[in-house]
Amino acid sequence: MDLQLPEVGIPDRVSMTGPLLANRKAVYAELDGPGCIQHLWVVLSRPERIPMTSRKVLIRIYFDDEPIPYVEAPVGDFFGVMHGQGWYPIDTHFLSVKAWIGYNCYFQMPFARSARIEFEAGPEENRAYLQVDWHRYPNQTLSERRRFCARWRREMPTQRYGEDFLMLDADGPGELLGFVYGVRLLDDVDRWSHGGAENIYIDGEGEHPVFLRGIGGEDTFGAGYGGALHPPETHHYAAMPYYVHDDVGQARPAQRLVGYRFFEKDSLPFQQSIHMRFGCMANDICSTVYWYQQDAVRPFFAVPDWSQLLPGVELPRGTHDLPLPTSGEWWLCGPFANHNGQAMETTLSPEMAFQLEATFDGLHGEESAWLTAGSRQRGRDVARWVKRAAHHGFVDFNHVFRPWGPGVGNTDVGAALARCVLHAPVDMTTNLRVAWDDALILRVNDEVFDLGHHYAFRAQSIPVTLQAGANSIVLKLSNDRGSNHGGWAFAFQATTADGAVLVPQAE
Repeated sequence: MDLQLPEVGIPDRVSMTGPLLANRKAVYAELDGPGCIQHLWVVLSRPERIPMTSRKVLIRIYFDDEPIPYVEAPVGDFFGVMHGQGWYPIDTHFLSVKAWIGYNCYFQMPFARSARIEFEAGPEENRAYLQVDWHRYPNQTLSERRRFCARWRREMPTQRYGEDFLMLDADGPGELLGFVYGVRLLDDVDRWSHGGAENIYIDGEGEHPVFLRGIGGEDTFGAGYGGALHPPETHHYAAMPYYVHDDVGQARPAQRLVGYRFFEKDSLPFQQSIHMRFGCMANDICSTVYWYQQDAVRPFFAVPDWSQLLPGVELPRGTHDLPLPTSGEWWLCGPFANHNGQAMETTLSPEMAFQLEATFDGLHGEESAWLTAGSRQRGRDVARWVKRAAHHGFVDFNHVFRPWGPGVGNTDVGAALARCVLHAPVDMTTNLRVAWDDALILRVNDEVFDLGHHYAFRAQSIPVTLQAGANSIVLKLSNDRGSNHGGWAFAFQATTADGAVLVPQAE
């Protein structure tokens, strides 16, 4: 996070207070660049006057006259206070929360020409107090091109043993700074933390793709055995500052919790792209993610109506999600059991012929995780073809073929196929770059490449011959616990000699 800032900064401050009229926007600070915001302090109306006041005002921050805000979130959630709570103690290098509703942020926010901080109140009149501590750089040039970004997203209910909760999709170059993650338990099939943890996909279309996968949900925040009980606490880089049990009239109480994770000591830079999700059960989940990026921000979620900001109100996936960049489409076929290597060591029938409506023997033994009642109900006890878009070159089989059953990131020793068509304008030699872990076999038309086993997620490039027109690509990837707790993903890119990218087509 070494920003390229001028050596001499002139301290300055904006101090503002005033009412926030219902359903109105108000600009509270306008700063002339070049400069850098060093500290924000915000206070809203007390929660006893306005219940869930922290979720009923939005903060937006604009840099350099861009029309789309770089920061957009409910005020409380931006400062790490989720679920509409008024406050709970947070003490980190970047966020600090004190009684009552004393919100502080210490992320550096550079800008070349201007910065504007805006509040928007919901249906109830509120009140805001703001201090902005910043540095001016008169007669100096700001060479730093990265800008601070923050985005909030909510989904309710999320999927159980399926699609992970989407937290971030952004373009590089940039650097992930951290995130705050909130869960309100609705699902009593399994622990909230057994849905999984963070899955971060970096530079899938670059030379060195990265796939970072966590274990259980509480592990992300530096805790252990925290799926059911945990004391609220706050630490510099990772903690769960809010953890309560609600009496919801059922046999067991329901957890409500917030965790945060910051990456100052273990930086996560990205060059082309970053995509981030968090494993989940069918709960009410929200998050705020903080990062730097060089280009103008690209929203991936549209803030919903005021009522849908509030905890407990239904907000299904897709209703306010914006289209994500795709890098082609694939047909996926699975799941296949792979105990003793039976799926990888034999040629499976769907490798040879593409039959879209067919189902196939999944080779499952009696103890297979894909033979649980939940897996059978959802058709995961037999292999079949499913269409899937690639995001920034990545495809994750766990989002489609994860076994349905309790456990921390539950999986089984398996294999699956991915099929696409590459269209070549002429006969040519093309470079295929694939990144994966475990074992991978690649079939290009009638030629087979056994690319071997990677203990960790690593990339490998091979030259292949494509014929003019349509070329069939079939990829077979195994999966075990390995070094990334059952991660089952790959990144793929096909590049011609002149640098053109051939986009996978699901045909």
